[in-house]
This record gives sequence, C-alpha cells and structure tokens, in this order.
Amino acid sequence: MSLSEIDPDVLLEWLQTPSISPDDDSDDCGGGSGGMQQVALEQLCMVLLMSDNIDRCFELCPPRTFLPALCHIMISGNSNVKPSEEVISTLEVCARAMTYYLDVSAECSRRITQVDGAVKSLCDRLLIDPDILVSSRTARDLAEQCIKVAVIRCLLN
Repeated sequence: MSLSEIDPDVLLEWLQTPSISPDDDSDDCGGGSGGMQQVALEQLCMVLLMSDNIDRCFELCPPRTFLPALCHIMISGNSNVKPSEEVISTLEVCARAMTYYLDVSAECSRRITQVDGAVKSLCDRLLIDPDILVSSRTARDLAEQCIKVAVIRCLLN
C-alpha cells in the first residue's frame, strides 16, 4: 500500500470509531465498527512500516492527530483481566502502530504522554491473565508492544 492509496481523513475517522467498550466480550471480528477500526489500524501500520518518505508519511498521518487517536483506543480497551481475542488483537495492532511512530521519531512519545490515561492503559495491558498470555500469541505480542513503547519513552528521560 502506497501513501497515495490512503485517505488520511477516512483512516482517522475509522480509528476514532468506537469499537471497544468496557463491557465488550464479543468475538465478532466481522465488518462492524470493530472491523473498520482493525482495518484502519492495519493500514496505518503498513503505511508507517513501508514508507520510504517518512516526511510525506508524517504529513499525511501526522503524529499530532493519529497518536492521540491510538491512545484513545488503548484507553477504551477494557481493563478486564480476561479480554476477548478481538479486543486483544485490536490493542496489539494499536500498540504496534505506536511503536512504528516511535521507531521513526522518539519525539512522538510526548504525544502519548500528553493524553491522560494513555501511559496507565499501556501498563494495564501487561496485567493480562497469565493463562491468556500462555495460550494467546496475540496477547504476548500485545505485551511486547506495550513494553517497547514504555522502553522507548523511558530512554528519552
């Protein structure tokens, strides 16, 4: 996917579509709002990962608007110790997008810390039930991505 193939306004709108609620225990990964958000997260990750012109990428998907949207997804993810696989998957892709932004520019970390509750929500993702961590590769990937965000943030201090 190239930068010219995405509409950043639609991408941001899909990211801001609420799909995770505190009571979400559904496993519907279909075409509902959760599906749109998941698609937007995957597209954002692909654009950030594959971009050969990061200035153009940051112009189209600026950290000042996209990182707060990602933080709000992390915050909206339930803090339940046993989240559904769909919730874990959405949060993992969200955390991966955050790390891609941070890999390009560590200065993006201030965009994360400026959102109330964002750092706490990243830490909360590490409190997943150990049985889920053992049985779910996605849950382990989520924990790994949250740790990467925290490490990059800590290295700046």
